[in-house]
Amino acid sequence: MRRVASVLCLLLSVLILVGCARQGQIEHPATAPESSGAAVDSQETQPQEAERTEQALSEIRALGQSPDDLYRTWYEIFVYSFCDSDGDGIGDLKGVISKLDYLQELGITGIWLMPIHPSTTYHKYNVSDYDAIDPAYGTMEDFDALISACHDRGIHVILDLVLNHTGSDHVWFRTAVEYLKSLPAGTAPNESDCPYVDYYFFSNESATGYAQIPGTDWYYEAQFSADMPDLNWGNEGFRADVKAVMEFWLNKGVDGFRLDAAKEFYSGRSSMNVEVLSWLQETACGIKPDCYLVAEVWDSFQTVAEYYQSGITSIFNYPFGDSTGKIVSVLRGAGQPSVVSTYATALEKADKAYRAANSNYIDAPFLSNHDVGRIAGFVSKDEAKTKLAGAMNLFMSGSAFVYYGEEIGMVGSGNDPSKRAPMYWNAARDNGTTNPPPDCTIPDEYPFGSLEEQVTDDGSIYNYYRQAIAIRNAIPAISHGQTTAETQLNTGCVSAFRKTSDLGTCIVLMNISDEAAEVDLSAYADWTLAAKLSVNDRTAALDGTLLNLPAYAVAVLVPAQ
Repeated sequence: MRRVASVLCLLLSVLILVGCARQGQIEHPATAPESSGAAVDSQETQPQEAERTEQALSEIRALGQSPDDLYRTWYEIFVYSFCDSDGDGIGDLKGVISKLDYLQELGITGIWLMPIHPSTTYHKYNVSDYDAIDPAYGTMEDFDALISACHDRGIHVILDLVLNHTGSDHVWFRTAVEYLKSLPAGTAPNESDCPYVDYYFFSNESATGYAQIPGTDWYYEAQFSADMPDLNWGNEGFRADVKAVMEFWLNKGVDGFRLDAAKEFYSGRSSMNVEVLSWLQETACGIKPDCYLVAEVWDSFQTVAEYYQSGITSIFNYPFGDSTGKIVSVLRGAGQPSVVSTYATALEKADKAYRAANSNYIDAPFLSNHDVGRIAGFVSKDEAKTKLAGAMNLFMSGSAFVYYGEEIGMVGSGNDPSKRAPMYWNAARDNGTTNPPPDCTIPDEYPFGSLEEQVTDDGSIYNYYRQAIAIRNAIPAISHGQTTAETQLNTGCVSAFRKTSDLGTCIVLMNISDEAAEVDLSAYADWTLAAKLSVNDRTAALDGTLLNLPAYAVAVLVPAQ
């Protein structure tokens, strides 16, 4: 609690709102308003608000984050579509470097780079060389500069590590194929003659998910596509090469990895996948003790809990993210107490189950990513729900992930390229990537405007995200806390849950309804309003022991000092 108090006292000392009076602010625990009046007069002029906003956010950023703290606010970047520095229309690493100040201003403390290795496709999930940078993205020197610039800002970097398959042009696969082609008919392959022949699954018989080597009677497993041959985790030589790959990048300063398709290492055989994740966690942390691993396990709540038995630090929380996840289902049922009341209890259930499987787990909540439609589309481009969805994600415990453009309400669905469209930097569409992925659909008009337009709009989705992240960063119990439903307050369309950690305690209340709500805090005399977040110009306020929560508003209580 000392850190929470110091942060809030510091903010009070400069009389700052986090963001602007319209949407979000942090109160001082000992001096939170006892009436509907705000800490800063709502009639204050915009220039004064802007000046105070910038000072407050700079104070929060100046506090920094412990370098070894794995609870971060991550930003997923598809380099191809993010920012182009050399005018070829495709994003690159120098383009990412040019936007680091923007990410720091947003409050981001970690970056996940989708695959940056050489590849024959735009998406680069069919890796040709694990130890190199795709020339379209730049050079190894550019990568080194990016790592240095990120670390100077206290931003961690993780790389997408694709270990379920390689590209069909990877040297391991090409060598194995040439060897098989050289074998006399009827001769069985020998691993001692070609070690790489056992890095993959080759057969003389065709089967579901297998592709044929042209001109031969040999087939190979490739469950995703023919240019993505599946790898054999049962081969020790392959595992040794994986360790070498991790060593290479960790020695270059990378802070960890996102593990692609972790459920498909052995499709349909979860116990074997759990063993692989255990090996990866142990091996990575043997190289770098604070290495951060987050795995993609696109499956049910029960399966995610099972995979945490591997000891892996994080697994993406698909049961809460995506169009079928808990966050979207609750927002679609906004205003219905029977739906809203399940949110806090679901958070508690997930936390208990994951924690029981791995007491050191760090949740990895998200709303959308490169494989699914974007959150704004999930909620029918409703601005208020798009904003609240952001808070629901960012106020979950763990390392919250934000997909690039999510903070400005980008849309995209249908085929994969359309989910990975160029970033909406400005209305002219001329300062980002101008050569979109093949078959990418880009809207004629941006539903909520470009970043350039949103920056100057106090009520924008961008400024809402900025405020939500600032609150998350200023009250570490939000990200670090163990979650339990606050039963007494979790009533009607107000979802309330408590976060408890060594860094403090807080209670988060969310009005998931388009109508205002009142919450009786008479039993919480030793708690005070520490932060509030609103989707419009009406913010939460205390009136005696009643907390007034406008439509879709969020409030955070902390113990009084």
